Amino acid sequence: MLSKEDITEIYEKYVAVNYTGEYTRKYVPFSTALNDKTWKWENKDFSRIIALLEFREYMLEYDKVFDSVLSFSSIDIWGGKDPEYEYLKYKEYFNYNYEDDIKYDLHSVDLEKKDFDFAMINWVIEHLYDPRLALRTIYNHMRIGGMFYVIAPSNCIPHCTPFHFYTGFTPVGLGAVLRLAVLYMLK
Repeated sequence: MLSKEDITEIYEKYVAVNYTGEYTRKYVPFSTALNDKTWKWENKDFSRIIALLEFREYMLEYDKVFDSVLSFSSIDIWGGKDPEYEYLKYKEYFNYNYEDDIKYDLHSVDLEKKDFDFAMINWVIEHLYDPRLALRTIYNHMRIGGMFYVIAPSNCIPHCTPFHFYTGFTPVGLGAVLRLAVLYMLK
């Protein structure tokens, strides 16, 4: 269980810092100059495009090459790789289709490799019936100090039904789910 102080800490550390005038006007006017990659923006959710641009900016600033990257995505939707890969520097990557619930059920998957230094799930968490369990499972495949990137819709209509369990996450809600997953790992 998280306390009010825990929730306040998540909000102040990860959410409130972005509610500045500069940040909220960052993409006004909106430029399409970066729509030149393999993954095209046309017919995509606007929030997905903004998240991709934010990821790009962070990776350019962070400027790190990861040894091994773990990703769970819907291979049918993105064509095999999430668009973030175009901005991610890595030596090797492993992308698994989370919809293959026989081999790669995120609630119980047990891959042989357990030392990923970067993991991501993009637009997946809303399709998990127990996000905390799935996040703990992914955490078990990461090296200590690794980076975990999650993007979730903040507002969406049900899709991929019946396997759509949450209609959206607020930034604080997603932070709370991630924090709870880690806390339960430490018990």
